[in-house]
Amino acid sequence: MERQVALFSDFWTILGASSILSLCAYAATRALWGRRYRLPPGPWAWPIIGNLPQLRGKEGFYHYVRRFRKTYGDIFRLKMGVHEVVFVFGHQHVQKVLCKNGALTTRRPNWMYIPNKIFKGKGILWSNGDTWKALQDVLKSAQGDSRVVTSLQRYLAAEYDVFQSHVKDTSSAYDLEFLIRQTSFNFLSAFLVGKRYSYNDPAMIEIRDRLAELGDSTASANLENYLPFLASFERTKFQKAADNHEIIFNRFREIMREKRNTPKDPPTDFLQFYLSNYEQEGSKNDISESDLLQTLIDMYCAGKDNLLLSTKWILMALVKYPEVQSKCRSEIHQVIGRGQRVQSQDRSRTPYTVATIKEIQRLYSPVTFTVFHYPEKDIQVGGYDIPKDTLMMIECKAPCQDKQFWKDPDEFNPDRFIGLDGEQKLPQGCFMPYGTGPRYCIGKYVADMFMYSLVANILQNFKITTKHPEQPLSFENAFSLFGLQPLHFSEITLVPFE
Repeated sequence: MERQVALFSDFWTILGASSILSLCAYAATRALWGRRYRLPPGPWAWPIIGNLPQLRGKEGFYHYVRRFRKTYGDIFRLKMGVHEVVFVFGHQHVQKVLCKNGALTTRRPNWMYIPNKIFKGKGILWSNGDTWKALQDVLKSAQGDSRVVTSLQRYLAAEYDVFQSHVKDTSSAYDLEFLIRQTSFNFLSAFLVGKRYSYNDPAMIEIRDRLAELGDSTASANLENYLPFLASFERTKFQKAADNHEIIFNRFREIMREKRNTPKDPPTDFLQFYLSNYEQEGSKNDISESDLLQTLIDMYCAGKDNLLLSTKWILMALVKYPEVQSKCRSEIHQVIGRGQRVQSQDRSRTPYTVATIKEIQRLYSPVTFTVFHYPEKDIQVGGYDIPKDTLMMIECKAPCQDKQFWKDPDEFNPDRFIGLDGEQKLPQGCFMPYGTGPRYCIGKYVADMFMYSLVANILQNFKITTKHPEQPLSFENAFSLFGLQPLHFSEITLVPFE
């Protein structure tokens, strides 16, 4: 018993001493930085935990960060656990960081706890340097390959037919969010590995659920990224994340092995495109097998949530603006008809529908911040110094509503995206639902294809309305791990035309 008491006493002595040393080191570092740099302003921070308590609450992370912006301006810093984080708002500053200094700020902090422990700094999301450039190149090339695009259009058409049959099946109620989730998952599967699954396929359910668990437990917002010592109290959580990652990783390895053994020419999906064009015997490239397989996981985890949230906001907005919904439908019926399926190549023939989707993305994009960046060298933004290796969070929504570049930015007006010649016209650098600069979201091309095809086909065949049309639709939202979540999407329903 005495030994236990002594050990307990020693523990608190060590913890107390460590806390004092941490305080001293923190104070010394802040003082040295303050003398050497003109740092962005920010609030006083608690030792060790920093400003994390001020960022957590029922109103959500994004709300609290915007509150700091009102106090400290477009550029400010917060202490988030062990990390100093600089937040950047405003078109001018965002462009300076991501475009003018783009060559210096492309790097991702893959040394943070979760990217390091679970993902090993691999894949398109967390890799840097030549590996990231090579992965970006193959993903961009695959999305631009006519054979891959043609195959993807066929998958989309088949997927929409399944979606529509579930909505029109009067024998059972349907869950619209579930249908969009399944449709987007199959779309990603078609693009990445050339597979689609029935909605009740056990293999599909397992991999979908494991990816969802993996995404939730490894998102950048998890506290363990900022207070790594917490991971020692969450061993079960991280062991499960590691197990899910290994199972998914091995499943994709099996698919890749199958594709190697039975090559398809021409390639019709991203993985086959890579194997056919980049993995040649004796050739050298900067992409390891681990990087390639991790990229599949990255694209699934990021894509499925972004596609789901974006589509939900588009349908919500089309209910809020019924006259715009009617105008889009009239354009589709006039140009394409009622019996012929809308395809992604019809985008150029339906400029108002495309402009409407863009206007909804401008006002209701679920994306609030880019993934973390950090500068390789010291940079200056807005009169402040940002030292090398400082974590940066870049806000994406403010440039889309900047009064300097958008006339009546709070007004919903799809016509702002249409020029006199009927083609879409975008203000340079002010429309960034996919980020901007060298490290923009590389999946934007297939994301646009998916959202246009699904939404346009829904408009062609259904009226988008609510279950209680006598009540106004609430646009109340909450900040989730993956963006702004509409809280009342369950009110949306689709009514087929006779």
